Amino acid sequence: MVPLPPLSPLAVTTLGVRWLHVLAATVAVGGSVLTWVRLRLESTGGNVPIDESALVLARGYEWLFWAAVGALVMTGVGNLGAFAPTLPGGRWRTTLDVKLGLLTLVLVGSAVRTRLLARVAGSSAEVPTGLLRRAYGATALGLVALLTLAVVLAHG
Repeated sequence: MVPLPPLSPLAVTTLGVRWLHVLAATVAVGGSVLTWVRLRLESTGGNVPIDESALVLARGYEWLFWAAVGALVMTGVGNLGAFAPTLPGGRWRTTLDVKLGLLTLVLVGSAVRTRLLARVAGSSAEVPTGLLRRAYGATALGLVALLTLAVVLAHG
């Protein structure tokens, strides 16, 4: 068995940043899909009270989501910095621009979703829970699209 050469500190750091980026993306995407599915199983009506366990899951996901977004932004900047100052142009740059635009839309939509959840959780009256389900579905769809663009950027 041939021993592997030792990794440089820079290689270890770069690997760690990329690993954290993938982990945060997994938490964001997987959590949104799980929460959306749980809310879809909850009921078929549009304005019915949501079971407390579904709200607990959604609240927990919100905390994880925003923590994952913070990690994704920090590690994404780190990943781009690894390319600087020689960022590719052409289609790669166009794809990056589309990804950053979609990211902005997902973040704005997620802020609205988080506010909607706070409204649902703080009300005993009937609220548009169908809208909350659609918000988590849109988050999941947007994050899967971002993930697809990330794979295109990483692997062409």
